[in-house]
Amino acid sequence: MLVYDAILDGSADYIHEDAVEYARGMVWDECEATEQHIKYKDYIATVNGVGVYYDFGGDYYFFTDETIN
Repeated sequence: MLVYDAILDGSADYIHEDAVEYARGMVWDECEATEQHIKYKDYIATVNGVGVYYDFGGDYYFFTDETIN
């Protein structure tokens, strides 16, 4: 999965809705992404081609490029 470098710390009291709003407001074309395998993840939503996930093992939100097949 192609994961953007931007994350939100789950211990900072962010909730799923905050992560979705972050995905809506971020300029993803300016953010780098790398291929990663994240084992403990929950899918939250897809916003304009960006996947929003929560890593419950690491307690953070991460974002993926969902336009790649």
